[in-house]
Amino acid sequence: MKENKKLKLLLDAAILGSGVKKNYCRSGIYFVAINFLKYLTKRSDIQLSLFCTIWDYKNVKENLKNEFPNIEFDIITDKPYNSKTFIYEKIKDARKFAKEKKQPLFKFLIQGFLFFLNLFMLVDNLAHKLKMDKLKNYDAFFSPVFEFHRSLKKYKVERYTILYDLIPLILPEYRPEKELDSWFYKLLYSLNSKDNYFSISEYTRQDFLKHCPQIDPNKIHTTLLACADNFKPSEGNIDNIKTKYNIPLDKKYIFSLCTLEPRKNLIRSVKTFVEFIKKHNIDDLVFVLGGGQWDNFIGQLEKEVIDLGDFKSKIIKAGYVDDEDLAPLYSNAQWFVYTSRYEGFGLPPLEAMSCGCPVITSNNSSLPEVVGNSGIMIDWDSDIQHIEAYENYYFNEQLRKENSKKGLERAKEFSWDSCFDEMIEIMRK
Repeated sequence: MKENKKLKLLLDAAILGSGVKKNYCRSGIYFVAINFLKYLTKRSDIQLSLFCTIWDYKNVKENLKNEFPNIEFDIITDKPYNSKTFIYEKIKDARKFAKEKKQPLFKFLIQGFLFFLNLFMLVDNLAHKLKMDKLKNYDAFFSPVFEFHRSLKKYKVERYTILYDLIPLILPEYRPEKELDSWFYKLLYSLNSKDNYFSISEYTRQDFLKHCPQIDPNKIHTTLLACADNFKPSEGNIDNIKTKYNIPLDKKYIFSLCTLEPRKNLIRSVKTFVEFIKKHNIDDLVFVLGGGQWDNFIGQLEKEVIDLGDFKSKIIKAGYVDDEDLAPLYSNAQWFVYTSRYEGFGLPPLEAMSCGCPVITSNNSSLPEVVGNSGIMIDWDSDIQHIEAYENYYFNEQLRKENSKKGLERAKEFSWDSCFDEMIEIMRK
């Protein structure tokens, strides 16, 4: 493709619909997608269209209006988006039900109704087919996370997908309910030697090549992620923010931000924190847990906190943290804790470093690629190392300042523009 020609790009927007509700769905993957879209809107050399199913369209449209109030996107749906289509799909479900229940007469009547409804929808379907057929002229289809929808697979267009991690495969004990991660298996089974992939770290790239030999090594490229520009040192109105999230105004705090799930190692982080403050009779520090939660995990965490007796009040469950409050919370924390067992990249430590917050992370998977020598790195399963890391930061203000400075410098090496520039350049080639 000539350099001066616009890149015709179709972006799968399904994940963007999850941003309507401020909950655990607005996690790292969502923010990768939204930042990529923000980047694309600044590029004059890209002709962009979005794709989603009719079932996702309403949420995608609403969230785009919230995130981009002054931009009207070209959104293509898999079927005509109107009431006739929804009625047709519901009746198809009834036909399936009749077939499963072995009700041939009911199935026959439904089939006849569908035939006449099809005639009624003929013009709509023809117009939509003509619009879909134009997709064959696109240069690239891009998915921020999911397998490509079946309606796109017939077009001989270069396809690109971001790969994040193989957690459900490598650590099945941390797998959530089957229906929650079925998208992962659909994606896993769709991997092939013809499509192109972006891995969010070199560790992730090597994981996929090891466990998914069907991928062509020349078609999977490492493009390191970044965090949004608003993550920078910020005092904010910290007293108001602390009040909002039930953080005592007269206490200093350490911070952890992630989905509250077993893989994040939060129970060990919390219990060793309590051992640390018990050991040194510390009363001026609390541990703030921010992030959406798995319901089946939160019960376990609460049981552990109850067992901690009088120290339960030292653990603050802030829940989902609004975007505008994150930078001040990072910036005013004594340090940030993220000792996960496995990460495909690990955006929160990078966000913390970008805000000048000293970090403690585990020394596994992709985290060394993110943190480097800018923080304290420990074994995820070592209670002793957790306590020692807390002691090193609490009693050594100079170390906190040094790692704050190192983190700020390290964070400058990551940018969305660099990440996405590389992706677009690969697509152009």
